[in-house]
Amino acid sequence: MPTDNIKVVRKFITDSGISNFSKLQQFVRISKLVADIPWGEGRTIEEVLITKKTGTCTGKHAVLKACYDELGIVSRPVVCTFHWGDQLILYPHHLKNILTSGEWEHGHNYLQVKREDGTYLDVDVTFSQILKPYGFKVFPADWDGETSTPLAFDKIIRRWEGVDISSKKQELIASLNPDLKARRENFLAEFIKWVRIISN
Repeated sequence: MPTDNIKVVRKFITDSGISNFSKLQQFVRISKLVADIPWGEGRTIEEVLITKKTGTCTGKHAVLKACYDELGIVSRPVVCTFHWGDQLILYPHHLKNILTSGEWEHGHNYLQVKREDGTYLDVDVTFSQILKPYGFKVFPADWDGETSTPLAFDKIIRRWEGVDISSKKQELIASLNPDLKARRENFLAEFIKWVRIISN
């Protein structure tokens, strides 16, 4: 990780005030803090924490992974795919219309954290509580750090553990035909605008 990003992440952790907490409390608190960052365009640590102060699943989990690394919490990335139309999100009509024209496998990522017994639990901080009224699967407000959080999306199609997020997502996008790529880009642009509105 670049030195500047390390400094930014360390400041984020310091500002969180968790230095005197137990390891479990640190785990829960830092996860909740990243979950509370609004969903939006930010895809890098700098964008999420400094310039845009919003994050996609990629951006928010990049921040969370860096925080876990600093705190000595062992984690690995997971990439999976889903269909937007399979979700219970209360999309506005213009977004529904894009999806009814034909769907694609959309890439999503989250983290798995290693327990002391060697098993893993899922941690998905993609959506904050503010989006819950619109049918989003959000990070639980009462999460205790002992069990997996719900994944942000239902009906996972494919899943890869411990892969490079950027490479896998680029591979997924490259596999789409030009029509699906264009529809995907259009949907995401409009989805970002809509989420920005309902988050304020």
